[in-house]
Amino acid sequence: MTTRPSIDRVTIIGLALLLMPILTMLHEIGGHAVACVATGYRVTGLGAFYVDCSAEATASAARRIVALAGPGIDVVLALILYPAWRRARGDLSRLVLWYLWIGCAFAAAGYAAFSGVTGIGDLSPEPDAGIGPLPYAPVWRAVLALGGAYAYCRIIKLGMAGLTEMIGQGMETRPARRTVAHLYYITLSVSAVLASLPNPVGLFITLASATAASFGGNAGLISIGYATRPEGEPRQFVIARNWAILVCGIAMTAAFTLILGPTIRFGP
Repeated sequence: MTTRPSIDRVTIIGLALLLMPILTMLHEIGGHAVACVATGYRVTGLGAFYVDCSAEATASAARRIVALAGPGIDVVLALILYPAWRRARGDLSRLVLWYLWIGCAFAAAGYAAFSGVTGIGDLSPEPDAGIGPLPYAPVWRAVLALGGAYAYCRIIKLGMAGLTEMIGQGMETRPARRTVAHLYYITLSVSAVLASLPNPVGLFITLASATAASFGGNAGLISIGYATRPEGEPRQFVIARNWAILVCGIAMTAAFTLILGPTIRFGP
């Protein structure tokens, strides 16, 4: 009897709906908002995909620290979560930790590449954006774009190897691989874009933040989902149907959308 991985689609959808708000809040609240308060400034607005900090109106080093803190916390978390995934036991816990570390790693590398290519975003060296203004901004942007792209490609390879370690390899793993990567990717990305729609800033947040961070930032999952080789043996890896995860995921995404989507304002 051939051993095959078995991945339930309902549970993967639930995990995507659960982890999308968590990963986003780790970046926005755990990174930008915490740095804003820690540097002595005040959070004036908290949206689903952005944080308004009173430091943004200044030319101080604090503004740059706040901008760096989002990608910075992603780097720190990825470095913590990757070895945690390596040590984890249990199929569900391993898959959740794999999603978490690769989501944080993609966000950090993706922000560097995105800021370098577009000149906007957390790490942009341009005036009035991200960590700018920096001298020789075009050089900084080239370094960010190339460095971010290189790191992103390395993360894709690590993600492929990690998923293979869990489910094995060979054509019999193709359905499981695509469910883990592609179904998760499309669910997370669509839910992120929908959650951004109530924002009061307008289409810019939806396109430059939510869409870029979800469809763009996690696009490496597309390659991971297609990385099935003919050779290799599948492994037993079972993610059973878990209605509790789906219900919690729907509730988490709904709360995230209804509470943070329209933005919480703190004073004038």
